[in-house]
Amino acid sequence: MIVGVLAQFAFAAAFFAVGRWGQRNAPALVPVSLSPEGRAKRERSLRRGARSCKIISLLFVVLGVVGAVLPG
Repeated sequence: MIVGVLAQFAFAAAFFAVGRWGQRNAPALVPVSLSPEGRAKRERSLRRGARSCKIISLLFVVLGVVGAVLPG
C-alpha cells in the first residue's frame, strides 16, 4: 500500500515539475517563424497544457492521500 502512495506522489511531483517548467518556458518553446498572432495562440496553448499538468498533479496527490487514509 505504501508503495502505491509513494508512486502517486512521485507522479504528482513529476507532473507538477513539467507544468511549472512549461509555464515558465512557454515563450521560448514557440517557434520564432510564426506570426505574432500565431505565437500568442501557441503560447496560450502551451500554458493551458502546463496548467493541465498541474491539475493532474493535484489529482494524484488527492488519490495518494485517499489511498493512504481508506483501508484497502
